Amino acid sequence: MRTPFTTRRLALSLPLCGALLTACAQQPAAPDPAAARELKAFPATLAGHQRHVIDVPVLAREDEHKLELIGGKAMTVDCNARGLDGRFAARDVPGWGYTYWVLESRGQVRSTMMMCPPGSEKPGFVQAEPLLLRYNSRLPVVVFVPEGMQLRWRVWNAGPVQEAAPR
Repeated sequence: MRTPFTTRRLALSLPLCGALLTACAQQPAAPDPAAARELKAFPATLAGHQRHVIDVPVLAREDEHKLELIGGKAMTVDCNARGLDGRFAARDVPGWGYTYWVLESRGQVRSTMMMCPPGSEKPGFVQAEPLLLRYNSRLPVVVFVPEGMQLRWRVWNAGPVQEAAPR
């Protein structure tokens, strides 16, 4: 049975507990020394390129996920379909067995030539051919993209396995 004193003490301590939990949740995670050591194996620079490092979170069933790399550049687009030349090429880190990725592109944009209505211009992202990778949270994903381009990424999740019906 609660007394008015214990109820008051509980009511006064709840905001303090909430503030402490919030502070703990906002603390940055301590850097993983193993990840920093493995990142040193990768090249720090590549002429004419910018390095990006993606640390994906640990998932319960990583075999059911894929990581998609999307390289491209922001530009004004209209009603025409556009695409960027280039593709991701795998390169090995000698002596380590690790792979990093380089977007090989000259930055040329291909486009359809439809006549668009006036005022159809808007900001957009023109992308090269994306790449799906095996999901692996144990290693950083190191990607080099040409200067002036961007790297975007997303995680894909597999659906349930389906049985194929013979015909």
